Amino acid sequence: MSAGNGAVGDDLTIDELGARAGMTVRNVRAHLSRGLLHPGVLRGRTAYYDHSHVARLELIASLQRRGFTLAAIDVLINQTPSNSAEEALRLYRGMLAPWEPEPPVEMREDELSAWLGVQLPSDALAELRTSELIEPAGPGRIRITSPALIRSGAQAVALGISPEAVLAVNAPLREHTRGVADLFLALFRDHVWKAHVAAGLPREGVVDVRTAVEGLQPVATQALLGSFRTSMQAAMDAFIAELSETLTQAQKPS
Repeated sequence: MSAGNGAVGDDLTIDELGARAGMTVRNVRAHLSRGLLHPGVLRGRTAYYDHSHVARLELIASLQRRGFTLAAIDVLINQTPSNSAEEALRLYRGMLAPWEPEPPVEMREDELSAWLGVQLPSDALAELRTSELIEPAGPGRIRITSPALIRSGAQAVALGISPEAVLAVNAPLREHTRGVADLFLALFRDHVWKAHVAAGLPREGVVDVRTAVEGLQPVATQALLGSFRTSMQAAMDAFIAELSETLTQAQKPS
């Protein structure tokens, strides 16, 4: 089918390929020259491209957004036969899928309280914007960048905790959970990934690496929850002891 039809994506000129992939022609040419994109089919003096080129460009862009450098993407592509490069790239990209955050949610500003199920104070929206949990998405619209965090915060507000106090917890919470994430990432890096690299990044090993990443999520979640429950119990015991002492002191005659 021709590019003029636009239904399939075959027979695309380089300009049409770039437009279809949301990329400049300059970047497309750079990927071609680097060997990240296989050449098009020459017809006369014009090269034509198809859906496989679009898919490759989308994968490259996706990996770049994930933090892969072009040099790293080059290794991922060229360490496998050309006919399996797409599969390898999809597997590596799939390694990150279990850790995908909940996608942002967009809505009108006046819909936020109903979405949360909690009536927020008038200044709460400004506070949320400052925390970067909410960002503008056009006139009168907002984008919630971390829906799960916002919902849990709203539940805390419903329990009687002030929005300011809930927001103040956000930064230290991220700091502590990043430390936990680093601990589990170190386990993966030292015991799985380094072995995969030492073996020469074999294609058949990608599935094992991906399986390890997928399995790490429930392991880390269970370990974190179990540790948190133990820590929370210890904290509550200390609080109760403090409360008991306060009550005892209050009963003593002055």
